[in-house]
Amino acid sequence: MKKMKRRCSILLVLAMLAMCIYACGSKPESNNTDASSPATEKTEGTEKEAENTAPEEGETEKADVPALKGPGNVTLKRLGYNVAWDPTTDIMVDILKESTGYDMEYFILPAENADEKLVMEVSGGADYDIIQCSPNQFQTLMGQGALIPLNDLLEAYGPNILAGVSEESWRACSDEDGNIYGIPYKYPYAQEIASFMACRWDMMQEAGIEAMPTTIDEFYDCLVTLKDYYGDEYIIFSGPYRAPSEGNGTWIFPKVIASAFGIYNDWMVDENGKVYYMTEADGFADMVKFLTKCSNEGLLDPDWAVNTSTTVCEKFAGGKAIIAQMNRNGLGTTVPAMLETLNIDYDDLNYVNALKGPDGTCKYMRTEAINFVTVILRGSENAADAVNWIDLKQQNQLFLNIGVEGTHFNYDENDGSIVPINPIFSDERGNSYWYLDSTNEEEFATQWPARIRKSQAQWEGFEATTLYANEHMPEIFVDNDFAFKPATENYSKYNTALFSSMNDYILQIMAGTKTLDDLAAFQSDWAAAGGEDVREELQAWYSSFYN
Repeated sequence: MKKMKRRCSILLVLAMLAMCIYACGSKPESNNTDASSPATEKTEGTEKEAENTAPEEGETEKADVPALKGPGNVTLKRLGYNVAWDPTTDIMVDILKESTGYDMEYFILPAENADEKLVMEVSGGADYDIIQCSPNQFQTLMGQGALIPLNDLLEAYGPNILAGVSEESWRACSDEDGNIYGIPYKYPYAQEIASFMACRWDMMQEAGIEAMPTTIDEFYDCLVTLKDYYGDEYIIFSGPYRAPSEGNGTWIFPKVIASAFGIYNDWMVDENGKVYYMTEADGFADMVKFLTKCSNEGLLDPDWAVNTSTTVCEKFAGGKAIIAQMNRNGLGTTVPAMLETLNIDYDDLNYVNALKGPDGTCKYMRTEAINFVTVILRGSENAADAVNWIDLKQQNQLFLNIGVEGTHFNYDENDGSIVPINPIFSDERGNSYWYLDSTNEEEFATQWPARIRKSQAQWEGFEATTLYANEHMPEIFVDNDFAFKPATENYSKYNTALFSSMNDYILQIMAGTKTLDDLAAFQSDWAAAGGEDVREELQAWYSSFYN
């Protein structure tokens, strides 16, 4: 196991601060409470004074930290990632207002070209107080100098945040000097097959397929069998599903196909500790050849290059596609529609897990990483209240995200796990995940599985892929060596564009406008566009941190 070096001094200070907070009694409220306002909590019908650790309005702990305007005196604006429902009308809007006292306005990024839209808005002087962004978006905004450092604000107004977030998570949202520029939301499940394929098992069986494919060759044979049987009547395999709910979900090829070629991240590290890019991986050319072959033989959706996540779901839900790239959130919206309109049931669906290559290769990256980062723009006039609002939410984490015991959930008598009570849990907490900005990571890891059980559609996909993989093939999961790397200059400046250019290159090959013969030219252009600078930076950090 790699031996990590000492944490940077700021993280030690934060850890000490968190200990002091607990020692002074200013800790998050019990998970069995239900707060209805910033100052009070309800427990079994009785009200008592809450442990609100934030300073009173007008107070600060440092002279250079702005004072709170306080709930009722300011309206905060929050921008979040795209979802298929309206965050401005969800029941959580009123629940959060009652719990924290703050008036909020909620905005969402578009489903497509979200990175470009975000950068454009920020450059144009957007007045959002809180932005929840992907790790790549965070790196981009930080590289542009658009974000305010949060150390003093967190010390003054974020005791629950500081106490609940781990050192490694803080490191991932800080620069190399320990200045914090974002509040991390760490993915609560360490090893999830977060992207997979959903299938019409009834149609596959009708075509003579007797078992779900587990290798890349079996998957290809499956596609060919379906094409031979159904011809052009159906789309055999639709994608890509560019999932905004994943930290880096913009892959234009399925991760469960990449797994068969040993590809699990854009940046990887070989057994000798050398950092290399996806396009330099031994299996990259073979993976692209496989995708191109499938495209040329009519096995892939002809609209692959222009599909959005929405159109992929629509094609699958509408019975036009037999197999579709998907994730849990996609299942939650498509499967109920399919059951109603296509006259099928859950037994008619199945799922393709991470596939193995001809030599047994199968690598899928662990999901233990930062999924989202909440940031505050330098131009925000309400930074203190933004941090305070997030802290109040984390203080009431169980209530806001899971609900009230006996109403929204119960504890399992055998293992103590949280079992949601449906349909009220789904109705009143089904979308609470979108409003998360920070969590008490240890507690949320035990609460989070209940969220999947809100939907049978989501749970069946999770059970067939993630739970199966963890039980029967745990060896496939590979660490993300850069999951908790601090923000660095060149990575922040170039990596999002590098990733986009790689996606574009693969799509061009699949469309026939370029070939793998152009790979050397692509790599040369990639290196000149900052790729080599990022590699050197990652190599220096990796060698320093893990040696």
